[in-house]
Amino acid sequence: MLIELIAMRMCGHAHHDDMLYLGKDPQPSWSYAPLSETGYADRESYDYWCGRDPIATYTAQLERDEIVAAGEVETWKREIEELVEQQARSVIDAPWPDGAAAGEGVVANEPRRAHVEVLDEEWRQRASRNTSLPAVEEAPPFDAKGKTFLEAVMLGVGDALRANPRAFVYGEDVGGKYGNAFLLLKPLLKEFGDRIINSILAEGAVLGVATGAALMGRRVIAEIQFNDFVATGFNQLVNNAAKIRYRWGGEVPLLVRMPWGGLRHAGPYHSQNTEAWFYRTPGLKIVAPSTPHDARALMAACVADPDPVLYYEHIALYRDPKIKQSIGDPAPPPIPLGKAALRRAGNDLAIISYGAYVHVAMRVAEKLAASRIEASVLDLRSLAPLDRETILAVARHCSRVLIVHEDTRTGSIGESVAAIIQEEAFEYLDAPIRILGALDTPVPYSPSLEEVFLVSEEQVERAARLLVGY
Repeated sequence: MLIELIAMRMCGHAHHDDMLYLGKDPQPSWSYAPLSETGYADRESYDYWCGRDPIATYTAQLERDEIVAAGEVETWKREIEELVEQQARSVIDAPWPDGAAAGEGVVANEPRRAHVEVLDEEWRQRASRNTSLPAVEEAPPFDAKGKTFLEAVMLGVGDALRANPRAFVYGEDVGGKYGNAFLLLKPLLKEFGDRIINSILAEGAVLGVATGAALMGRRVIAEIQFNDFVATGFNQLVNNAAKIRYRWGGEVPLLVRMPWGGLRHAGPYHSQNTEAWFYRTPGLKIVAPSTPHDARALMAACVADPDPVLYYEHIALYRDPKIKQSIGDPAPPPIPLGKAALRRAGNDLAIISYGAYVHVAMRVAEKLAASRIEASVLDLRSLAPLDRETILAVARHCSRVLIVHEDTRTGSIGESVAAIIQEEAFEYLDAPIRILGALDTPVPYSPSLEEVFLVSEEQVERAARLLVGY
């Protein structure tokens, strides 16, 4: 029924057959269709809600208040009916699309997605066989007088608000005199308080408002207070924001900031790794910076991106004094999404990671170097899109690959990266690909339990040495 689309549902989602609910198939109408004796709807409830028809009651109120003239709403109805009929007819008359178009329009500015047979000789001849390490990426050195990771995120948000008057921040406890749960936004409140806006305590509402505002041309920086809480807004991200471009060509330039991760004994509701939930959702982009420099530079790229981007900021890195960097004005240039960073070069082993565990990988590489084992450390940094070319080049060059991350192993991004390497670089490998992840359990609260739950630095080092000796 047309009225269901514009007002409210009168039955459950599965009860889409009005012949069962009402007893007969009604004609499209602006009024509720009468029940028949064979319908199963509760007549008392049905009559009650018919009397509260929001179209009729709101129209009457607008006319009483002389906001609209008598009969004006009827004119609008006729215009809507004509528009619906025109659009419906255009859909009916349109031919079915070419099947090859199934891979188009997932995100902006990308080639058509298509099935690939990696063992096909023609594809293998065309595919890159690069075995050279990229250069170690230049970045400011760690400096005790520099900015923390938390300050870098704040600066990145400030950059965005300063550059675009249509940008705003929206989330729980971000505005007023507070500045979010970590006080990260507090330095920006004086300058941008009117554009750092508190939401109601509902993640679905945060992401719904942000998606709608992005569709209307605003640059939205939404905040989920802890990434674990995004579960209550899952539908808005996965079924709305992620699919709008593919479904009808709409553009959702939305950035969702999500503090994440463990290493802090914060328990199962404030420590999860949710990136794998969204990694397999076409239409979403995901970044996870590991340094203050990257946090600020990736923020600029994410805010400018025409698609929804999930920006993961590791809470354990927020105030870590060991990774401060000098990133003052001018702001560093944006880092393109889909570009990994080689943090250390070595020929014996490739350690691939992201987020806080990049620093674990770097410390392990230093220990290995004392035994004349030179490891490359690749910071994925961008999880969707992945920098497949660099991942494969590093794997081919080193011939041994250790993937390590904080997330639980099963269904993880680490397993996905391993699958890419074994399919496209198998003949270059001298050992099995090793994947280290947390135990497949909820994140425990007790420090002694979390210590066992997470992969330790000692475990990473032992796995690396066993892999080199394989």
